[in-house]
This record gives sequence, C-alpha cells and structure tokens, in this order.
Amino acid sequence: MSKQNNNQEPDLIKDALEKAGKSQEEIDIVSQLDKAQDKADEHRLKTGVLQTALLAGALPFSLFAVQKQAVDETMAEQSLENCLTALPGKTLLDGDGKVSGEVIEALSAAGYWGLPIEKKYGGSGASKHFLAKAMLEVGSKGAEILGGLLSIERLIGAAGPLMFRGTEAQKQEFLPSLADGTLRSGFGGTEPSAGCNITKITTYGKDSDDGENILIYGDKLFISNAWYGHLIALLIRYKDNLRVLLVKLPDCDSQEFNIVNYEIHALRQIHNKGLHFNGLKVPAKNLLPGDGLSLIFHDLDDGRFAVAASAAVRMRRILASCLPWVDSRITFGVKLKERQYIKHLLAMQAAYIAGSEALVYWAASLIDSGFQGDVSSMITKTRATDWLREISTNYGMFTHGGRFVLKGHTIGDNLADDMVASVYEGPNPMLGKAAVKSISKAFAESYLKPILSGKSSLWVKMKALGELSFYFMRLLAPAKAESVPEALAAELPKAFKAYLSFALTAWHRWRISLIYNLIKYQEKMADEDLVMLESIYEPLTAITSMFVAINAAADAAKTGDLAKIDALSLLCMEMRIKLAPHRFKRTDKAYKALTEKLAEHILAGRFQPIEAVPQGTILQPYNQ
Repeated sequence: MSKQNNNQEPDLIKDALEKAGKSQEEIDIVSQLDKAQDKADEHRLKTGVLQTALLAGALPFSLFAVQKQAVDETMAEQSLENCLTALPGKTLLDGDGKVSGEVIEALSAAGYWGLPIEKKYGGSGASKHFLAKAMLEVGSKGAEILGGLLSIERLIGAAGPLMFRGTEAQKQEFLPSLADGTLRSGFGGTEPSAGCNITKITTYGKDSDDGENILIYGDKLFISNAWYGHLIALLIRYKDNLRVLLVKLPDCDSQEFNIVNYEIHALRQIHNKGLHFNGLKVPAKNLLPGDGLSLIFHDLDDGRFAVAASAAVRMRRILASCLPWVDSRITFGVKLKERQYIKHLLAMQAAYIAGSEALVYWAASLIDSGFQGDVSSMITKTRATDWLREISTNYGMFTHGGRFVLKGHTIGDNLADDMVASVYEGPNPMLGKAAVKSISKAFAESYLKPILSGKSSLWVKMKALGELSFYFMRLLAPAKAESVPEALAAELPKAFKAYLSFALTAWHRWRISLIYNLIKYQEKMADEDLVMLESIYEPLTAITSMFVAINAAADAAKTGDLAKIDALSLLCMEMRIKLAPHRFKRTDKAYKALTEKLAEHILAGRFQPIEAVPQGTILQPYNQ
C-alpha cells in the first residue's frame, strides 16, 4: 500500500492502483470517477442490494422483489391512458423520418412528458416504477422510439439533473416547460476524442467580460435529441472543474454555434447530432450546482432501467411479429409453429421478455426506495440489452429467416438500434467491470479499511479482524435466505423451490469465488478483465436474474398468470444451464416440455406482454 501517516484514511482503490504499478494518469482518473460515484450516492438512503447481500449472513431474498411504494399515481395512470388513446391515427414520422410534431404535441397534451416531473412544476410526479410501465406500454403499443424518447427527454436529459441538483429558480424556469412538452431536451456529454472517459472532455466555458454569461467552446458528438431550440444539459470544463450547464440551443446556425450532421444507422427516428460551440453565450445562472461527474453518475444510475425497458419493448415487438409468420409459413407440409425448434425460439423470446421486465421493475423500484442503484441497474441494463441482441440476431431472425433483410421488417429496420443498446455508456463488459469494482469496494470498505486505517485504534483493528474472521466462517456454513415468499410454498410449481435452492447454493459459491479472487489477485485484479467478467460478473447476473425471477413468479402466481410463470421458469432453467452446464441441458425432458407449454401459451394469445402489440404484415408472402 502507499505510504500514509497515522492520521490518514486509506484510499483503497488508489493504493491498489499504485501497488499495481499503474500510471499516475490512470490513478488520478479512476480516483476521480470513484469519488464522483460516491458523491452521486450521498443522498441514497440505503446501500445497494447486491452490496448488502454480499455482506449479509443470510441472503436478504425480499430485496430481490419489487419494493412496494405507497404512492398515489392516479394522475400518472390517467396520463398513460390518455397517451395510449391519443396515438392511434397520428402520423408517427414527418417528412424527414423523425418523430412528428403531431405525435409530440399529442403526447404533450396527454401528459406523457410530465410523468417524471414533480406535480408542483406541472408534472405527474410518477415513480420510476411507473415510468417503466409507461415506457413499456407506449413503446410496444404506440411506437418503439416513444418509450426510449421519454428516457432521453426526461431522465437522461436536462430534467433529471435539474430535479436532482437544480436550484429552485432553475426548476421554476425550466421544469414547467419540460412538463408540458413545449421544451424538449437531451444530455451533451460525449465528445469526439473522449469516448467513455468523460474525464477527458475538452469542451469548456469561460466567463464573459460582464460576468453575466459563460462562453462555450468545443465539440460534442452522438448527442441524442440535439436539435435547434432544445435544452441540453451540457457537460463542460469550467474553472478547472467538470460542471453541467443548461444550454438552450439557438434556433439556427451561426458563427458561435452550429449543428453537425452525419449519417447514422441507429436512432434514425430522432435527431442524433454533433454540436459545435465557438463562443456561444449562455446565462451563467444556468450552471447547475455541484460536481458534473457526480451529476452524470446519478443520472445514469437513475436511467439505466429505462434503457432496459426500451430493450424489452423491442423484444415484445419482435416476438409479436413472429406470430403471423409462424402461422402462415409452411415447410414440407407443416406450419412453422408446429416445429419443435420454432417453439423453442418463441419460448426463449418470452423468457427473456419476462426476465427483462422483472429486472426493470425491480431496479426501478430500488431507486424509488432510496437504494444505491449502480450495480442493480448495471445488471438490469446489461442483461436486457444482451438478451435483445440475442433475440434480434438469433431467436427472432432465425424464426423469420431471410425476410428480416427486407425494408419494412422490424428486425432489419431496427438492427442497429438493437445492437447499440449494448454500448450505451460504453460496451456492456465495461459496465460489468464497474459493477465488480463497486461490489469489491463494498467488501474492502467494510472489512479491510478499519484494519488499514491510521485512525483506527488497536481495539478497532482487532475487532475488524474478528469480524473478518467471522465473515469467512459464515462462508463455510450452508447457504440460506432470510425470508421466502409464502407463495413459493403455497402457489408456485415445485420447480421454483428447486430453482431457489440451486440459486442459493450458486450465490454461496459465488461469494467464496469473489473473495478467493480478491485475495488471489489483490491489486492485479484491475488487469484481470476475463476473471472479472467470466468468473465474477456473468455468474452474478445469472444468479441475480434467478432471484428476481423467482420473486416475480410469486407475484404472478397471485394473479394466476400461468404464461408469465412458465416464462420465468424457462428463464431460471436457462440461468441454471449457464451456471452449471455439466448438470443441466436444453435436451433435458423437463426443459423440452416447458418450451412446448410456453409456446402454446404464446400461440394461443395468453402471453400478456404482447397483447395489443402490433404484429406487422408478412412481407413478400408465399403463394400457398
């Protein structure tokens, strides 16, 4: 560890990087990002669920269920109902292929854009849990882009940072217009030469001569919803600090500002542009208080569930599009829907949809309940977008065959959008590494920091050593959970008891593996990308998905939703195969029987997520 006097608290991450021989530049960047995440989490009331579970004796199983909130969302419910009735008959895209003003205005009148904004500023004050529902419903039954657009406009865009750190004056100025939809927004972080390392941004602001304004210089790239007149929460370097400045883009290009156009495959139905600033004058009062990086991390933690919800919308659309095709296409005298492999493809889509939506509602409810949301939201985002990629390029594509390349086909037309979801914030593996770091830090802060701290007395150090020894002893005890829903015993199929038993054992072994790898690699862990991803993160996501799915199945049992139960059961089977491929296989009798059963639910119209979802038309149909 680096040298420190007896009055200094150890910086475990910095010390580990120094001992690993990292450059000072890397040490400074990682430390800066780590401190920013800490600041973003300062207002959270509770430690993250995965961190809590890691440190607990028995697994806090109830924390992997949707956390119920006593919130009156009557206004939000009415707004959502208005949105769904307002969209039919509206022209989705304008002449430029972008979401039309007609649709934007219809959703504005229905209250869509005001859903996440507090009632006192003209919004509905909806919870994150309700926003997930709104995105799923509007996106799948209206148009895919509209679900994601709510996230871009009101979670990741200017409204999120405003509601988190804005002054009352700033909120009064901007939130009412954001709530009623007359002001649109986005977030300006990415730069051509910075990429994922946002500490490297060069766009900067300097005070005007009169001190009333800030002059902006620099370039931004890949900014979603960047268009003339929109309000952009712009990440800039100002007085040697990263800050967020609210910038209302001018209505036209000028010497001080211009939109940078380029061809892009993804997000083609909204404006995704570059922004060039050459001394654009912005009121200094638009500068948001606080560190810009912490604002971004808070924004991302609060908004990742929405990326996953958008992915689930696309999965719904793809599965719905398969139904008329498998009922129509005949090969060798048999309809596709009668083929075992096709039933498997349909069932897998349903399993990933049910799993994604369970994760989305869970992660959103954690944010509502005040939990630190970095790891839970990372798992939710990476799983849902990975599953979308798999559905788009495997299950959906292999169901439709070569017709996916036809213009107008939901897979071919949206393939870039389906892929790009996995690289928002950087590729999913990068988020996986960040999640491992956060979990590892929770262990180190709890058990190692008191031992290493120069401020700790001998008594404190000895006590911490005792607690660490007790923690290791717990790892040798059989796996158990703190509480299990009564529905598991009373209403769910016996299979879920087996899933829970398996997942608890897998969790127990995972904790041992994590601690073993932390001890084995120590400061070298940062260079062990494959260990972090293959040995730690991937198993963690599979186990978490099982815990969340089991809880979601318990809720589905209360309403008698058999199709959802079977979809979640298949998801659990898939996770078991990933975690123990030597024990479980897709050729097992129980697996094949479940795919048949789930496929029948789907074909009979009993799988709720695709009810009322447009199925599209069969392109270039066979004459049969």
